[in-house]
Amino acid sequence: MGSLYNIFKEISATKEEKNNENDVLINEVQNTMRQLKDAEIYFQNVTDPDLIDQTIYNLESLRKKYTYLLKKAKENGVNFDNFSSLIS
Repeated sequence: MGSLYNIFKEISATKEEKNNENDVLINEVQNTMRQLKDAEIYFQNVTDPDLIDQTIYNLESLRKKYTYLLKKAKENGVNFDNFSSLIS
């Protein structure tokens, strides 16, 4: 009976770790979305050619990070059906 308890305890701990990992992932997606929005606003307002280039590189980097995070979230089974809640 003790070993069955240990098995359930391990399963529970594994689920909790997965939930924590998914929470971190969701937070990363939210932060990256905010950074993207800020970078797009900055790009629309910057006038110096050197800063324009830097902003373009930053936007591209953030888009790649965002794509990676969404792929990782999908692999972990994170559901983004209520997508509007991520934006707030």
